[in-house]
Amino acid sequence: MPYELNALIAAEELIAVVTAEVPLARSAPLPHGLALVPMTDELHDALQHPSSTPDFGFKRFPSGFALRIAGWSKSAPIAYVEADDEHPAGRRAALWYDGRITLGPLAPPDGDPLERVLRALGATDTTAPALTAAVDAHRLAPTGPAED
Repeated sequence: MPYELNALIAAEELIAVVTAEVPLARSAPLPHGLALVPMTDELHDALQHPSSTPDFGFKRFPSGFALRIAGWSKSAPIAYVEADDEHPAGRRAALWYDGRITLGPLAPPDGDPLERVLRALGATDTTAPALTAAVDAHRLAPTGPAED
């Protein structure tokens, strides 16, 4: 079944700041002290801000969201990732730290974008597969009738 993933990923401590600041944000724990905030439609709409900041080629990056991520990244790195199983070329990821993008935006020609940002967040060769599987478990299935 095809899926879509749009999410923030960072250390649990930083994700706690995000969820405290944005009441619609919900976190999900990942292995190795990381956590994920899925970018739901409601969260996307709540984070929209009239701004001319770039979308970095992301499909579901809220307008003006780069300013907010830059603010959160002043204390620790934070990644935004997108994956669309039906359009593998649409996989993208970027990592912000100290108020600016420090990695990316990455696309498939650069290697696996999700794996690269997970490594930048501290994953190793042995932890990256478990983290990738945990992130994958939080993907959003398309709405519609269930398949048998």
